[in-house]
Amino acid sequence: MKINNKEVFYKILKETDDIFNNVDRYQKLYRIEREKAEEEISAYSLLKSKASLGEKEVRNYLIDQYIIALIQLFNIDEKSINDFINFEDIQKNDVQVIFEILLEIFDISDLISKYRLSIRVTEEDIRKIAKEEGKVIREKFDLRRKVKILAIIMYASEYGQDVVDTLQHQNISEIGIIDKDYIYIVYKGNKLHLCFLSFADKSVIQNIQKKTTQNSVVNFDKQNPTLVAAKNNSSRITVAGYDATPTDEDLFYNERIFNLTKITLEEMRDNYKTIDELIYKFLNLNQRGRGSHFVTGADMGVGKSTFLLAMMEKVPDNWGIGILDTQNELQARKKYPRKNILTLIENPKRTIAQCFEIMLKMARDVIYVGEITKPAEVAELVNSSLRLNSGVGATLHSKTPCEVVTNLRNLMMRTEMYNNSELAEADIARGIDIIVHLAKLENGRIVVESIVEVEYIEQDVYVEPLLEGKLKDKLSSLANMAQLAILKYLYKKSYKYNTIIEYDREKDCWNAVNKPSDEYFQKISRYISQAELESFREYFERVCEKLVVD
Repeated sequence: MKINNKEVFYKILKETDDIFNNVDRYQKLYRIEREKAEEEISAYSLLKSKASLGEKEVRNYLIDQYIIALIQLFNIDEKSINDFINFEDIQKNDVQVIFEILLEIFDISDLISKYRLSIRVTEEDIRKIAKEEGKVIREKFDLRRKVKILAIIMYASEYGQDVVDTLQHQNISEIGIIDKDYIYIVYKGNKLHLCFLSFADKSVIQNIQKKTTQNSVVNFDKQNPTLVAAKNNSSRITVAGYDATPTDEDLFYNERIFNLTKITLEEMRDNYKTIDELIYKFLNLNQRGRGSHFVTGADMGVGKSTFLLAMMEKVPDNWGIGILDTQNELQARKKYPRKNILTLIENPKRTIAQCFEIMLKMARDVIYVGEITKPAEVAELVNSSLRLNSGVGATLHSKTPCEVVTNLRNLMMRTEMYNNSELAEADIARGIDIIVHLAKLENGRIVVESIVEVEYIEQDVYVEPLLEGKLKDKLSSLANMAQLAILKYLYKKSYKYNTIIEYDREKDCWNAVNKPSDEYFQKISRYISQAELESFREYFERVCEKLVVD
């Protein structure tokens, strides 16, 4: 990151680093007991590693250490801070420094929305924003905050992720790097190229790739030129380089930031207008009835995981929930401490089947998979639903609900468990009850676009031929057999889709289309009283009648 008075800056940086390795100087600076100083220096390398892996509190602690050193040891004051960062005239700083100043008081998501930033964010854009927000900057920046910017730059260049370090804790979905001059972020599904940001050279990117994939069981190197890992804060890191990219300059980095907030179905209904009262009642019924459900969506960042968490919150507290996840993206135990939740992380030492077996032996009533990406996840999830009467839930990328069975079938056919596509489809239809499909409107609002039931159609039906008796009865039997034969010939699938609720974009409302099947109600009736089921049926019919009148 470009800063004024570089020579002195790097001298201070080196001396500060020396302090963090010298017990006597460290003890004197922070005015602590020698034993305490030894402990803190010993723990310092671990703290640096934790900060690199996304632990925000640790990062803040290390930055505070720099602030103390800058003020107490190097006597940085209102005058000398301007030797490094010009706070008297913000525009005289490098644009990357100006950007860091803005991120200290604004989240980048707020700047994107307020100034309608899109596609390419240029140096001119950042300087214009800084000019517009000049008064706020002057009001917010006291001496400590000014020194903090210098401390952040020191930390980011030495131990952090350089010019993208602060971005990892912003309200965005992704940070991406393609080469040293191409950095982008993703916000609300849109990619924004931050044209004004760049790295000094490719070695900085390689350093970031290695630091952020420390948790992987293998190292990112020539033997492993592509890697997927997770930070301690659950952000997913995907990197590629070496022989896996076209040239040595192409170093790919993607950080998927899972800022999953705990939003309830009530909030989705009342505040965000993602659902209405009918959907709310139906999903509550489904969860208490142990109905199996998939949350789908075509767009990235459409909120599938957030919606799955909201569904999970409606599982009765006296049931056991088991979650299979790749990086503990959901963090459900943290969000719902009152619930009986066990989470297992997929790892190379145990197969997915073994993970499911462990969960089932721990008496899990409902089983979730954070995101379906692997064939074995689908196969085990469906079989858990069929064999053990477990309610299951998961998220899945799907263009529409009507591709879900096909997509799942294709995954299941890649496992040793299935070699017959018709059998795979039949098991899916029997194992999954409803699909909740999310969509993002043009204004950015997320809605449930439809709720679709997957109805199982029994194909193995045997009709006993009537060989004796009256001619009338024989003809009737023959007609029944002919109808069944024609039905099987014309429609060979073992399932059909039943659209229950659908969003009307023109009217901005939800339409009750078809009631859930009798088979669905029969399944959840093991946990829901007949009186409550009948009450919902009547409510559904009233909504239908109101739509007809309107």
